[in-house]
Amino acid sequence: MQILFYLIWLMLLTVLQSTVARGIDIWGIAPNLFLSFVVLAGFSRGRMEGAICGAVFGLVYDILIGRMIGVNSLCYLYLGFAAGVLSERFFSGQKRMAAVLASVVGTILSALVYYFARLAVHGDIGFLMAIFRIGIPEAIYNGCICFLLSFPVAGLMKLMRIKKIS
Repeated sequence: MQILFYLIWLMLLTVLQSTVARGIDIWGIAPNLFLSFVVLAGFSRGRMEGAICGAVFGLVYDILIGRMIGVNSLCYLYLGFAAGVLSERFFSGQKRMAAVLASVVGTILSALVYYFARLAVHGDIGFLMAIFRIGIPEAIYNGCICFLLSFPVAGLMKLMRIKKIS
């Protein structure tokens, strides 16, 4: 049942990321639906499922959109694991806002890792532009999307009778 849950979200997010997310970009910054879902999966299902979900969803994101295969997969693996570890520290009423904050911080850290990977392969693109013009606006956008995405994720989990961990 859990595999079906993740397959539904993988197909849905693949379609939404490649179509709708590009249509609702603000100043050329589109939300990263995959990152937001990985954080929510880590917060709702724990560190192991968060890490596995992060690796798989990151690889699909790399194949779909990314320019360097494997960088986002590795970032999302660690982000899903970290979200699962953080979920153990919060009560259920605080988890939604903690997931939003984790999505914002995870986006900034992911932008830093992607910047350094791109720096090693292609050369400098400008640190200030990468972080302040792309990373921070995308982080704020992902935080809003994570909050909005948490409602349908929780609803589908309830519908499919998948229990939240902790």
